[in-house]
Amino acid sequence: MTAKADETRRRILSVALTRFREDGYHKTTMRGIARASGLSLGAAYHHFEGKQDIVRAYYGQQMDAHEAATREAWREGAAWQERVSLVLHTSLDVRATDRALMRELAPLVVGTDEAASAFSGKSADLRGRSIALFHEAIDDPAVPEDLRDVLATALWALSMGTLLYFAHDESPRQRKSRALVDGSVELLGGVVSALALPPLAPLRGRLREVLEDASLIF
Repeated sequence: MTAKADETRRRILSVALTRFREDGYHKTTMRGIARASGLSLGAAYHHFEGKQDIVRAYYGQQMDAHEAATREAWREGAAWQERVSLVLHTSLDVRATDRALMRELAPLVVGTDEAASAFSGKSADLRGRSIALFHEAIDDPAVPEDLRDVLATALWALSMGTLLYFAHDESPRQRKSRALVDGSVELLGGVVSALALPPLAPLRGRLREVLEDASLIF
């Protein structure tokens, strides 16, 4: 992609997100986005297949910010629970000023649209990046290797649920969402310690099979 094309794509994304925030996702049209971007409709479609593709680019932008914020916050030698906590909290941090847009786009995240659903094939790269971040957090001798794929995927699911809750959390400074993260991480420590016991190896294997059957891990 040329520098000019990249600049145009960024302008379209910025204009579209402003329209989504001000007018709502469903009332915003590609024609309106193109016009506000100073482009023809065909030129806008050259850069994005449609509004859903713009939403996915927005998710990618958030993922970039999340990865950067998490790695900046990690401390060398920190326990895996602390690293997991940071992944979950920074996920909220980077989205804290955009909760209204999160609410607007939430139906797409959990919907069936292939282009924007968090569970679709087109979202596999973003889903994979998020799961990989949790994998990195739990890379610790205290977490059995045969549990890590399962745990990283479960943590991604927890993160998705927490983000949906966070978008609608009207408690002061969204303290309920923060408490949900802290409580979940605290409970997780005990769950992982229990699952690490040798007699529970068959259960760890079965958990993996369940997620493989659902095509959530491979």
